Amino acid sequence: MGRVAKLYRNVSFAFIAAAYGLAAESGELPALNHQALVYREAGDYVRARQAAERALGIVEAQKLTETVEGANVFANLGGIAEMQGETADAKKWLGRALELRERLLGAEHPQVAETLNDLALAYSREGRFDTAGALYRRALGILEEAKDQRNLPAVLNNLGKMEGLEGHSKEAERILRRAVRESERVFGARHANTGAALGSLAEVLRMRRRYREAEEVLRRAEEIDRANFGAEHPRMARDLSLEGALAADRKKYGEAEAAYGRVLGILERSLPAEHREMGRAWANLAEVYFREKRMAEAGEAYGRALGILERAMGRENSELLPVMREYAAVLRAREDFAGAEDLEARVMKIQVKRTLRGEG
Repeated sequence: MGRVAKLYRNVSFAFIAAAYGLAAESGELPALNHQALVYREAGDYVRARQAAERALGIVEAQKLTETVEGANVFANLGGIAEMQGETADAKKWLGRALELRERLLGAEHPQVAETLNDLALAYSREGRFDTAGALYRRALGILEEAKDQRNLPAVLNNLGKMEGLEGHSKEAERILRRAVRESERVFGARHANTGAALGSLAEVLRMRRRYREAEEVLRRAEEIDRANFGAEHPRMARDLSLEGALAADRKKYGEAEAAYGRVLGILERSLPAEHREMGRAWANLAEVYFREKRMAEAGEAYGRALGILERAMGRENSELLPVMREYAAVLRAREDFAGAEDLEARVMKIQVKRTLRGEG
């Protein structure tokens, strides 16, 4: 049994006790916050939210909303909302946590850096990379100044992934190699944080068309993630998505389709149906169908992907652009010219707005 699975089992008993009122109210807060964190790491976002919302009820009833304990609860709620794709809620809760922690702990406290990291993730999800990058770099500065090595790999990992999304693959690789080194030094070569950094590095190596090296790094990440989380955790869905992409790059479409099918199975059991990761998984499968010229199936999959992503991220999020372009190409191939033109007009509108905002 992996490290997270063991924690999850132990926390389950604690949560049952809390649910039946067997813990003292204010003294229960640290345990509830810990439960929420462990459930979140285990991919059980429903129970994570239940624990965090119970903690919120105690904070409000005990008038602790302006305390460090209150900030911890707000940070937990924000982190869970971010993982569930609820960006507006994530920014609301994390903004409250950040304001409290800066005021009560000081602007250079490591917990401020943790909040900045989660808030940057939320902005990155919206495609607001300039804002996210500034938050990540502020968090890095705090952690480096405080010599807080335990949180450094996670921030480096997130910053490196964002640089990759922006197309800065060389810089992304540099940052992610540092994330791997820091994680191996602090946590060890088999730790979940090391697996996360390796997975991100494999994705960037794929972007740089270094496929053999990407596959080797991904195999390490998969071994670590399977040992820590088990075969059905959302972290394994991330690894399988990359496995599918590498197979598609080599035109092994049957392998790619099988990998993406496994991804959808894992996500359907662990995430809400409207989560952005579900949309991305459908988009990946649609691309395989498109490459195989299975246009009817591609059109249906792209339609599902775009619908989910629009509801999860908003109709004008820049992350929708590749899906919209590819869906338009499928519609043109199927002679649905009106549908294709509608999508192309939306793409142009989003691009113009991004340019006017100075986002490139």
